[in-house]
Amino acid sequence: MSCGNPHQTPCTEVLSLITVYVDGEIDEVHQIEVTAHLHECPPCGDQFAVELRVKERVREACRCEPVPERLRSRIVAEIHQVSISYRLD
Repeated sequence: MSCGNPHQTPCTEVLSLITVYVDGEIDEVHQIEVTAHLHECPPCGDQFAVELRVKERVREACRCEPVPERLRSRIVAEIHQVSISYRLD
């Protein structure tokens, strides 16, 4: 994917970083490069928009009521028990 124009940061590099960019987990240097590229490359900007929509859809699908504290405590206790049993074996 490319707009056909040369860029300081190639489209392939930007697209390989797009997920960490969307998640806000990108380092500052790459963030600056990706942001600049997205402003000048419509196809990469479109891909960025798709990634944002996917992230939002996942967020919406994962919304649910908080787990009751009693259930959460029971699950955590079970995990600890399994962990302890595994370490002893």
